[in-house]
Amino acid sequence: MACVRVCPTDAIAVAAEEPYLVQIEDEPCIRCGLCLQICPHSAVKVNGEIGRALAIASQGEGVLILSPESVAHFYPATPEQVINACYAAGFRAVTRGVIGDELVAAEYLKLWEQEPWGTMIRSTDPVVVDAVRLRFPELVPYLAPVTVPPVAEARYLRAQYGADLKIVYAGISSPLSSTELDAAITFG
Repeated sequence: MACVRVCPTDAIAVAAEEPYLVQIEDEPCIRCGLCLQICPHSAVKVNGEIGRALAIASQGEGVLILSPESVAHFYPATPEQVINACYAAGFRAVTRGVIGDELVAAEYLKLWEQEPWGTMIRSTDPVVVDAVRLRFPELVPYLAPVTVPPVAEARYLRAQYGADLKIVYAGISSPLSSTELDAAITFG
């Protein structure tokens, strides 16, 4: 099966007996979305913490960080339609994820202005960072000490609006574990 072959962490298995169902093991899965893209049957769905996200939205207090690439995912809906749908779900505010990108870019500029790092693994993609941490722990010392954009934006929003702010992230990929995000939804 294509999804089994493409999975970089061997998180997908097919049952040995009928009905030969495909199963994704949560722990090794790094939420890269490769299985979503390659499945010819659209059988793989990754939804994340939708229940928790909707509970936060229903309270009218949650802020949604919507990834910049989400506009492409929801096409032909316009960006305004996507944002309005998020407000209709109950979110108090919706950001487009750009603040996190800018904060992370500024941190990388600071790093490069300091002493030469030598070998450095730089990535703003949470999937890449989590894959290095989980699958290649010997490379962790080479990871740039910069967080990923959704986490940077969550920290910024809490600094601006209070530590109790509930934050949901929605995007193509999200950090596997982050105490800064109250819920994460992934789509592909």
